[in-house]
Amino acid sequence: MELKQISPWTSIESIESKVDASIFSWLSESGPITNRIKLSQKFELKLLNDEIDEISKEEKLFLNSVSKTFRVRRVILLGNNTPVVYAKSVIPSSTIENGLSSLGKIGNAPLGDILFTPGVFTKLEMVCASFLSKEKNVYWGRKIKYSVNSEPISVMEVFLI
Repeated sequence: MELKQISPWTSIESIESKVDASIFSWLSESGPITNRIKLSQKFELKLLNDEIDEISKEEKLFLNSVSKTFRVRRVILLGNNTPVVYAKSVIPSSTIENGLSSLGKIGNAPLGDILFTPGVFTKLEMVCASFLSKEKNVYWGRKIKYSVNSEPISVMEVFLI
């Protein structure tokens, strides 16, 4: 999925008046997005890729990681066979080695199944931005930095609604 970021990352408070209430509710969702989709739709996860990959300088700064390699996982979350969320996780190798080894072998499972395990992850920071699809649709997304055993992980979700 091709999405181009068209606004800078900013706090959720600064965009509340700029987005529709239904979109804002997705951006401010505190629980697993997969659970929210499952409440009213048939859920499916489509794994696009999960591999060691390069990341941008901006992503490295956001993570504040000393790791040299990063596992990048991209998925589409579907509800009733329709794309609802594009998600990209950036997991430093050091987070897999020193934080939580199961992050290196998620496979087709939703990341939220691990992220929302009580007492394991700490949410550190969240920022929001808008994105443009190649079909010229504008979507809002969020990027959250979590910590597990003092090691970072970044999860970006763009809501295709």
